[in-house]
Amino acid sequence: MKDALAEALAYSDGPVVVDAVVDRFALSLPSHVPLHTFEGYTLAMAKQVLSGHMDTVIKTIERNVDLI
Repeated sequence: MKDALAEALAYSDGPVVVDAVVDRFALSLPSHVPLHTFEGYTLAMAKQVLSGHMDTVIKTIERNVDLI
């Protein structure tokens, strides 16, 4: 992976596309989460539960429990 990214970043003849497989439930979080961000995240999870997507919420929590 490091070699592929280094090659893509070194390319200078135009744009590049790096195709990567990632965990779709992984959260991208900054080092500090302000209160309004946490409130928005909580509201989004509640909306998913109320709309019948509890399985998605559970998978998100399971895969990101180390961040809490």
